[in-house]
Amino acid sequence: MNYNKYRSLSNYRVIPRLVRVGVEQTVTVYPLGVSKRFDDETEYTVSFVPMEIYDADRFSLATEWDSVTVKPIDGALRFSYVFEEEQEWTISITAQTDQEKKVKPIEVHIYSLEEDLYSLNPYMGDLHVHSCRSDGQEDPAIVAANYRKEGYDFFALTDHHKRLPSDDMIRTYAEVPLGIKLFHGEEVHVPNGWIHIVNFGGAYSVNDLYHNDPETITAKVEAEAAQMQTPKGVNTLEFAWRKWCTEQIRQSGGLSIVAHPHWHWLQTYHMSSAMLDYVFETGTYDAFELAGGLPTHYDNLQVAFYDEQRAKGRVIPIVGSSDSHGTDPAVFFGLGKTIVFSKDLELSSICDAVKNGYSVAIEQQKNESERVYGTYRMVKYARFLLDQYFPAHNELCVEEGILMREYALGDAAAGVRLGELATRTEQHMRKILRAEE
Repeated sequence: MNYNKYRSLSNYRVIPRLVRVGVEQTVTVYPLGVSKRFDDETEYTVSFVPMEIYDADRFSLATEWDSVTVKPIDGALRFSYVFEEEQEWTISITAQTDQEKKVKPIEVHIYSLEEDLYSLNPYMGDLHVHSCRSDGQEDPAIVAANYRKEGYDFFALTDHHKRLPSDDMIRTYAEVPLGIKLFHGEEVHVPNGWIHIVNFGGAYSVNDLYHNDPETITAKVEAEAAQMQTPKGVNTLEFAWRKWCTEQIRQSGGLSIVAHPHWHWLQTYHMSSAMLDYVFETGTYDAFELAGGLPTHYDNLQVAFYDEQRAKGRVIPIVGSSDSHGTDPAVFFGLGKTIVFSKDLELSSICDAVKNGYSVAIEQQKNESERVYGTYRMVKYARFLLDQYFPAHNELCVEEGILMREYALGDAAAGVRLGELATRTEQHMRKILRAEE
């Protein structure tokens, strides 16, 4: 681990953190505090070290990287460079008076991106969450407050069998601007509870749709199943129900997500291996809950399945979710999460980002560092953000989360303050990542 990399977060602010590939970009390194100021009377050598894509002799200990010599202005360093190729860069800064003394250089980090990723914003979310309205611990509004307090930009409340708790949560905060985006959701369990499908963002309840006319819908699904042929090991009626549920979620405008397939339920895994393979062969679902708030054993199997599917040439959109059943104390809370790279926090944008592969799934078991899953390209970028962007972002969310809780408990003054803070993290993101005012 490069400890200097993490220490630099407390000592310097780098603007911007993201640059376009192949375009000259001006970067400024600001000191955080008088003790970290650069000496305006001293010249500094700034070297640009590509982390992964370079044509250099690594057998030589004297590799020469591109560098410039600059003098600070008001204690800050400003320099320009054309960053080639998409990758992370180490910016190595050494006072010329220290070069012969072999003083360890100051290192800060930025990331150069191709235009498709550069134009998208990183948002942290959870697409599978429960409240006391099913088998969770807290009221829906308190769940929302605690999610913002932990740095989340969006989440959906997906209580078992019902969409109504997410309606109530959103209604609680309808009169105040928020920095977090709250989405409708439900966990679909028709016809009799043994199917678990996350409906993220749907405009109506698929559970209610079934329960309002179970006889007609059951007859329709059974008739469709009678016309199907499925591979060995794939129960035809179960597949027909899964297909019906997803069709309804899609019609409602939601994202249909395979939930915890390797959860140990009633002496077996929740989904048979043959069924799990077949639903992705046929494109039955929109996304796979790769990390699902489960113990390491189950998440390990889901990652292995995902790797095998990709080896078969299948493209599987992924999310990470906690399946949280409590935020204080935590019951699965924070064990799974998603970073989406999206143009904004609107439902259609998030769904499109996931479907188009612009997301990663994050697993974080208790007392362990994050494991990030997805394509190599997305994982590299996400890990940079987890190290270099989200820590400061998350600090800004704490006050909002506390105020959301107080507002939900009846404090009108907290709502006024929330309105003042609602755009703070968005402004921080645009300033820090792209130097936008």
